[in-house]
Amino acid sequence: MSHLLLILASVVLTSTGQLFFKKGMTLLDHSHPQASLWKLMGYGLLNGYVFLGFLSFGAGAVLWLAVLAKEEVSYAYPLSSLGYVIVLVGSFLLFHEHISPARIIGILLLILGVFFIEYSR
Repeated sequence: MSHLLLILASVVLTSTGQLFFKKGMTLLDHSHPQASLWKLMGYGLLNGYVFLGFLSFGAGAVLWLAVLAKEEVSYAYPLSSLGYVIVLVGSFLLFHEHISPARIIGILLLILGVFFIEYSR
């Protein structure tokens, strides 16, 4: 697998993990609205979505280790910012979060930056 594909797979997995975390913790907050933050975190450890989040996030971290073994971190790490794009789109589609024009501009600037980093080689 090429290094760029490893980076992208890692980013997709860690971003998916974040979306699973959000789904699980939102469900818990709705079902336990009076629970303290500590109790919610405890319930989260038993939630299926949170568990999937840990699996996805963990798999992404393992792939990231492979990336770091083969690539310059000054090249690879900025590409991980693509995770912001994935989470922004996912949060809009899955959770119907409001995405302001400023966030869209910020994401477009990130994509432009990733383009420059990829073609700086």
